[in-house]
Amino acid sequence: MATSPVPEAAISEVLQVLQKARGYIDGEALRLAASLTGLSPVKVEELCTFYSLVLREPVGTHVLRICDSIACHMAGAQDILAQARQHSGVDLGEVSRSGKLTVIPHVCMGLCDRAPALMVDDQALGPVDTQALTQLLAQLEADIWKPS
Repeated sequence: MATSPVPEAAISEVLQVLQKARGYIDGEALRLAASLTGLSPVKVEELCTFYSLVLREPVGTHVLRICDSIACHMAGAQDILAQARQHSGVDLGEVSRSGKLTVIPHVCMGLCDRAPALMVDDQALGPVDTQALTQLLAQLEADIWKPS
């Protein structure tokens, strides 16, 4: 006997699709997600704040998430974060002047064995040192970075 789908089970995928298409979840996308899943806009907003990969503000062409868990912190993530922030020239979460980059600290990515780790868009990388980050940032700015 078939069971009816649970709207909460579909919301993360709906939000992923909308975010990929729009870059972030704005009010219109939030209302569309609510309509598609049958959830209230308030419930969708609650879920957006729960899922750390959901972006609620405009971002650059590339989103650089740098893990700031204890394992990554001990492996030098603060240096990586400072370098990326300095390169972007703006505060965390803001779009760089070039429009190409947004740097965001991210609570544990589960990549402790590859610390310090980061994600570019949806691609996990690690371990990353300052030299590798310099090359990555140059590739992102030149739009020549390709996920592996």
